[in-house]
Amino acid sequence: MSTDVSDSSMSDSSQSCHEPSEASEEELEVVTEFQPYSDEPLADGDADYVGEDEADQDGLTPEILEARYERRLTVHEWCKCKYCSEENLADALEFRCCHEVTNAVGKLVFDGSIERISCVTEHEDYVALTNRTVLLQVAPLLKDRNGRSYRRRTGVSEAEFLRAVAYRWLIRWLCGYLGWDNSRPLPACVYHYLRTKFSSHQTRGYVPSQAREQ
Repeated sequence: MSTDVSDSSMSDSSQSCHEPSEASEEELEVVTEFQPYSDEPLADGDADYVGEDEADQDGLTPEILEARYERRLTVHEWCKCKYCSEENLADALEFRCCHEVTNAVGKLVFDGSIERISCVTEHEDYVALTNRTVLLQVAPLLKDRNGRSYRRRTGVSEAEFLRAVAYRWLIRWLCGYLGWDNSRPLPACVYHYLRTKFSSHQTRGYVPSQAREQ
């Protein structure tokens, strides 16, 4: 594994952490200029991102995503993996099944796992990548825009921090390195899995990288 896993996909937070074996939770702090959820957008920004006509990278139009977000189309009408849930979704762009996400389908087709599992969250690599211990070990390898390692900020729960790391780690697993000016939303089944496994009182929705910079 590389010692520099800088990736600017669609992460929840620009936090980082010390090596877990060398520091207690109380010692894990983030560099002061970064705030929790600084890269996980506010859910009330939905309207800014659902008014365009063009389909996104997965072929989904804003009209379709808005209909799902407003529950005019129920999850049973668009989820094919049977693991999507509306319960923990916060932004219209998150309303997509892994069977609609090009890179997720490609991952399942590439190794033939699509023949025996119905959802990317059932993939054996996914299970390992979202393990708590693995995420704590990965965190120091992730870098922010300034090349600083992720650390957990004082006052940020471990669940929020692990979710932030998991977003970055999983989008890299699915899409490879995207660069800081490019981002992709994860499928609804993944958001539901992570926000259930690493639950906290605060959850905000996805927003494109270009919108975060405005």
